[in-house]
Amino acid sequence: MMIRLATAADLEAMTWVLIGASPLDPVYPYRFPDRHLYPGEFAALCRRKCAEYLETSTVVVCEMPIDDCSDSDEDHNNTAAAAAPTQVVAFSAWDVPALEKQLTLPPPNLEPSPRSTSTAPLPPTTIGSLSRQQAFRSACAQHKASLFDARFASTGGHIFLKILLCHPAYQRRGAGTALASWGISQAAMRGVHTTVFASPMGLRLYRKLGFREIGRFRVQLEGEREYLEIPALSRDPQQGSGGSSSRGLVVGSRQVGGAGAGGSGWRGARRRIAGECGSVNASLCV
Repeated sequence: MMIRLATAADLEAMTWVLIGASPLDPVYPYRFPDRHLYPGEFAALCRRKCAEYLETSTVVVCEMPIDDCSDSDEDHNNTAAAAAPTQVVAFSAWDVPALEKQLTLPPPNLEPSPRSTSTAPLPPTTIGSLSRQQAFRSACAQHKASLFDARFASTGGHIFLKILLCHPAYQRRGAGTALASWGISQAAMRGVHTTVFASPMGLRLYRKLGFREIGRFRVQLEGEREYLEIPALSRDPQQGSGGSSSRGLVVGSRQVGGAGAGGSGWRGARRRIAGECGSVNASLCV
C-alpha cells in the first residue's frame, strides 16, 4: 500500500473509484435516484467532480497492487510484491483553508497536485433530483459554517475531510484508515481539529480513530418522506480513540449503517467505505 498526494494523472482512477463506491453511500441514491437511467451522464459528472477536487482541494490517494485480491503462495508474494503493478483504489479530498500554503508534505518523493489556473465554474448539473442536490448543498454549507468554522475559528481553524471513498473491490484492506490518518496527522502538527460530515460507511472508522459527534442535521424537502440525517464529527488533536455516538446517517425513517445496522443494499448495509461528506463549497459533490 502506498499513500501519496494526487496528480492530474490520477483523474481517471479517481473517477473509477467514485463511480464504483457511490451506489453504496445513501447520499448518492438520495440525490441521483435514477442514475441507472443515465450511466454515461452520471460518469461524466463524477469525472468533472474529481477534476474539481484536484483543482481546489488537497487530494490524497491510496495505491495497492492490482493483484492484491488474488490468492498466491507466500514465496510468490515475497518475490513479486515489489514488482507488482499498482493502481489507485481509494482517495480523499481535504480542505486546508488558510493553512494550505503551510502544508507539510509526506516524504520528498511526493509532489503536490498541480493546480489549474482556470476559474470557470462547472456546468450546472442537469441529472438527478436538482431540488435535493440544492438542499443538500445548502444544508452542508450552513452547518459547516456553524458546527465547524465558527466553533474552531478561535483555535486556528480545522482540517476538513470533504470526501473519502474506496472502491468496493479493495475495501477492508486499510485504505480508509491510512487516508484518514494522513489528515489527522496534518491536523495534529498544527494543533487543530480534524472534521468530517460522516456517512454510515465511515462512521465506525471515524469513531475508532477518535472522532466525536458534535452535532447533526437533516436534509429533507417539504412534502417528502425521504430525508438524510448527517452527523458532524470532530477530532481533537490530543484526543484518543473512541466516540460518543453509535447512530449512523439516517435515510427516511430507517437507520442506515452505523453500529448495529444490518441488512443488504444501500438502505441497510454497513459498508467499509471510509466515508463521503459532500462538497460544501460552490459546487455540489456528486
